[in-house]
Amino acid sequence: MEMNSSGQFKIQQMAFMILAVFIFFVLVGLFFMRIQFSDVNGGFAELQRQAALSSLSTIANMPELSYSSSEEFTLDKDKLVIMASTFSSDYEEFWPVASVKVYKVFPKFEEVVKCPAVNCNYYEIYTNNQKNVKEYSTFVSICKRVKDKTYYYDRCELGKLSVGVKIDGT
Repeated sequence: MEMNSSGQFKIQQMAFMILAVFIFFVLVGLFFMRIQFSDVNGGFAELQRQAALSSLSTIANMPELSYSSSEEFTLDKDKLVIMASTFSSDYEEFWPVASVKVYKVFPKFEEVVKCPAVNCNYYEIYTNNQKNVKEYSTFVSICKRVKDKTYYYDRCELGKLSVGVKIDGT
């Protein structure tokens, strides 16, 4: 009888040991996964930021807004006025972002006047009224071809192109 119970005891010891080793490796695996996936949200936020910055360049240089194909980050004032009217709703599927806005920075202004209006300084090109939007911006030139008596020239002002990107996961 004692031999039989000693064998059973050794089998139980081995089963508990196997179970303990299994639980140990599960805990080690969970710890390893925690370390590997600890910065997933940070990586996602960085990818969103990079996408927003690249969309700034893309939007500033697209033919619908650009002043000249030979110069980068130069917007056409006449095109901005047209796009700031209700015309931009036709491009709703076209915009890869949540909002596109252009502000005149120089010459300095006292109050924001939304275009189209006289002496306007703010162009709201597109917005889809989303919540949790973070804006990224870059400086651009806002140019217009002007006739002065006998010759034409480009009159440019300093502006700021602002692109809003929806923030997920916050």
